[in-house]
Amino acid sequence: MGANIILILLQSETFRLKKTALIFLDDKILGEMKSIVGRPLFVLFSFVRVFTLSLGLVFFVAGCLDEGRGREGDTEVVVEPDETSPPPLTSPERTVCDPFESGVSTRDRGIVGQLFYLEEDQPLYTRTSEYIEHGQVVPSTIYLDRLFIPTRAFDLGFYTETGEIILNSIGEPLYEKFALRMETRLTLAENESEGWYQLATLSDDGSSVTLTDDLGNQEVLIDNDGNHPTRMGCAIRSVYMTKEDSKSVVINYHQGPRYHIAMSLLWRPLPEGADPNAVVSDLECGRSGNSRYFDSNFVPSQPMTPYYELLERGWKVLTNENYRFPYQASNPCGEEEPLLLSNLSVNSVTRTNVSVSWATNLPATSQLQLRNTATGEIVLSSVDSSLKTSHSVTLSGLSSNTLYSLIAISVDIDDRRVESEEVAFRTPR
Repeated sequence: MGANIILILLQSETFRLKKTALIFLDDKILGEMKSIVGRPLFVLFSFVRVFTLSLGLVFFVAGCLDEGRGREGDTEVVVEPDETSPPPLTSPERTVCDPFESGVSTRDRGIVGQLFYLEEDQPLYTRTSEYIEHGQVVPSTIYLDRLFIPTRAFDLGFYTETGEIILNSIGEPLYEKFALRMETRLTLAENESEGWYQLATLSDDGSSVTLTDDLGNQEVLIDNDGNHPTRMGCAIRSVYMTKEDSKSVVINYHQGPRYHIAMSLLWRPLPEGADPNAVVSDLECGRSGNSRYFDSNFVPSQPMTPYYELLERGWKVLTNENYRFPYQASNPCGEEEPLLLSNLSVNSVTRTNVSVSWATNLPATSQLQLRNTATGEIVLSSVDSSLKTSHSVTLSGLSSNTLYSLIAISVDIDDRRVESEEVAFRTPR
């Protein structure tokens, strides 16, 4: 018994292949094959013979291999990205679900990524592209809910769904010297308006965001690469978003020496009077510091004043609602019907009061958490225990001319809890 597969992809002058897979088999089967090629034709031929006792079956096989260079058994595989062929869902032993625990995973939204790492004898590269080009490919797929990883220590490693930790070639967990190549499609959330948006990353170490248009042309929007503490890297121009539109992006990130990591993707509507074709301008663009945006001495990390001031100027960390998978329509890590929160809105702010509304997809309770960003004092509203999908809470007793942040909280009948992104506002004088 045995199975032999030969996949021959030939390239003509009029066709450009985005994926090339070469599988080398025994001479006997190769001798059975005849390739018929006429330029400028493109020929795809797949041949499989399976012998089982007295039964012979012939299958047509469409190969789908992970991107990168590696080995499967005794077979050497070289694969480049193919945005036209959806990859299959990975098996549990090759699936890593949100190692950074950034939020609730859903079936149809999120980011899909691939992990690379450097061997001990390799140089400590300074650019993410070098990690991906020279690093070892981990044969697993990573699914993330969103990119919100405040500056913090990372010593958990990467676990598959079967509970096995991913190890490097010398049997150590991956805490440092790794890179992620992530793909997603950016979309507007339900409560976001059409128009121009500025983008930025907060990362430690390097990160980049590359936009691909409908014709396959690529443009590096954000180059925040290098080995550095948490730094804000701003885009070279703004991006126009519509409700029906989605932008295909590749987000690269690398973590150099241990132990701190940070990686968040932010955007904001174009400020009034700003040029959408100009480099994004903000007081924090290019600034960095291990504790500038988040204090990792706290668990979870404590946001600092510069981060809250970013929120006050209209920046927000993209939520799960802003991400769509580039290929497949299902996330193996996602819940069938998770509790989701959306449409958070600060409706009115006075010198002493704030009114906030939001929605949930399932009936749930309502509560607000308010933080004075200067003192760190946290106030929780009383819980409205009535289960509903439309929520509204008003908090009083605020101080004038003070910067606050708030988080909306809902809990459903199954005791599942969901929190909104943190937003900031300032009370009038």
